[in-house]
Amino acid sequence: MKLITCCSFKGGSGKTTALMGLCSALAAEGKTVALFEADENRPLTRWKQNALKRNAWDPNCEVFMADELPLLEAAYEDAEAHKFDYALADTHGGSSELNNTIIASSNFLLVPTMLTPLDVDEALATYRYIIELLMGENLVIPTAILRQRVPVGRLTTSQTAVSEMLTALPLTEEPLHERDAFAAMKDRGLLHLTMRKIDSDPTMRLGLRNLQTAMEELQQLSSFVCGALER
Repeated sequence: MKLITCCSFKGGSGKTTALMGLCSALAAEGKTVALFEADENRPLTRWKQNALKRNAWDPNCEVFMADELPLLEAAYEDAEAHKFDYALADTHGGSSELNNTIIASSNFLLVPTMLTPLDVDEALATYRYIIELLMGENLVIPTAILRQRVPVGRLTTSQTAVSEMLTALPLTEEPLHERDAFAAMKDRGLLHLTMRKIDSDPTMRLGLRNLQTAMEELQQLSSFVCGALER
């Protein structure tokens, strides 16, 4: 089982959205996915509940409570015993022993950020924290910054400057753009299952292309992460 962790010590960076999207892409490929919920606000639990109501939850995915060290250890052991292909961890805000344990136990680390000076400052602080932690533990774990909610059209001058600054750091090959499909995942459930439902409903066909475009971006992200894990 490979553990992929979305890290951000700032709320609203899009880490939970990135995790949901990555879960959808992996599940669409037939992979089994354990979701470790270390965020005390329980966004993944609510996501599953919403998805079940809409019949858009994949039984190959499961949420495990992991907001305390004993729960994290139990979740990891349980997921490994059930032979999940991947585990995705959603960290909570700030630094803590729990976050340190998740980071040090990961096989890949993803740091989401939006293209604002404040968000990038927080992403850089998270990235610096990760690198110092890994150096202190003598660990090498692939880490990349994911640009989130990037406008589909032209960037503003500020967004361009911030984006250029990020090129000095390891980035995912492509960003996730600002799309309604990503924002709606928390209510709708797994994106590939939402697409399947819409595809079978002739009255909803006009919205299908937008979901397909969003899914293609998630598949690119999944391919990047899985490629890094293989290397």
